[in-house]
Amino acid sequence: MKALFYLISIPSSSAIRGLVKFYCLFGLYKRTPMFKVTLINIKIAYPLLDNNDQKDLAKLSFIESLVSGFETLTSWSRKTHYAHENIFKITDQFLLTQNIANKNGLIIAAIHSRSVDMLLKWINTKANTTTLYKKVKNQKLDSFVRGQREENNNKVFEASISGVRQLYKALISNKVICLAPDQVPQDGMGEYVDLFNRNSYTTTLVPSLALKTKKPVVFISLNLNINKKLEVNMINSNEDIYNDSKHQLSMNKDIEKLININTSDYSWEYKRFKKPPIGVSNPYLNI
Repeated sequence: MKALFYLISIPSSSAIRGLVKFYCLFGLYKRTPMFKVTLINIKIAYPLLDNNDQKDLAKLSFIESLVSGFETLTSWSRKTHYAHENIFKITDQFLLTQNIANKNGLIIAAIHSRSVDMLLKWINTKANTTTLYKKVKNQKLDSFVRGQREENNNKVFEASISGVRQLYKALISNKVICLAPDQVPQDGMGEYVDLFNRNSYTTTLVPSLALKTKKPVVFISLNLNINKKLEVNMINSNEDIYNDSKHQLSMNKDIEKLININTSDYSWEYKRFKKPPIGVSNPYLNI
C-alpha cells in the first residue's frame, strides 16, 4: 500500500493544484457535496463577505482540500523527515520546543488545516506523542494509517473513553499528547459553545485536560503561505483555558485565530455545525 501511495504522489503539489483548477473550469465541482458543505460553512463563518467572495473562498478551499489529500498520501509514503524538509517556515517554534524541553507535559491541539498526517509527522520529529485515532472503515487502510502514526515509538489509541484515559495517563506522566479540538463530539460528550458567532457542539476534552492537569496548551496548524510553501503556525493558549467558566470559549477563540491565518486551508467540507441546539435547523439538511 505504501508503494501505491508513493506512485500516486509522485507529481508535485503544484501539478495537482493545476489539475484541480482545470477541473473547476467546467463548474462541475459546484454539484459536489464537498463544495456545498464548504460554501454553507463559509457563509456561516463569514456572513459579512458578499455572495461572490463567499463562493470564491469556497472554491479556493475546495481546491486546497483536494491538494491537502494529496499531501496526506505523500506523507504516508515517505519517511518522517520528509515533512520536516518540506515545511518552509515555523512561526513561534519556541512554544513547542521550550515546552518539550521542560519535560513537564504538553497538550498540542492541532486543528484540521491541510494534512493532519503531515503535521503530525512534523510534530513527531520534535517529540514522541500520544494521540487519539478514529478508525477507518476499510480494514487494510485502517491498519496502514495506524501503523504510520505509530512509527518511531509514537502511541495511538482509539477515540473512546479508554483512549481518553490513556491520554490523561500520558499527560500526568509528563508526556506530549496531540489531539484535534475542532471535531464534533458524540452526543453527551460536548457542550454548545460559540464558534464564529454560532452555537456549535464542541468537544470538552482539550480544555478539560488543561483545567484538570494545568499543563501547557499549544494550538497548531499547517498552512500554505503566499508563495505556496507549507508553514507551521503556533499560538499559545489563552490563560482563560484554565478558568472553569471560560475555558470552552477560550479554546474556540484560539481555533478561530488559527483558521483566520489562511482561511482557505481549513477543512470547511467537514459538517462542523451538524448538531445544532434545539430549535435551530441543521444547515446541511438539503445536501
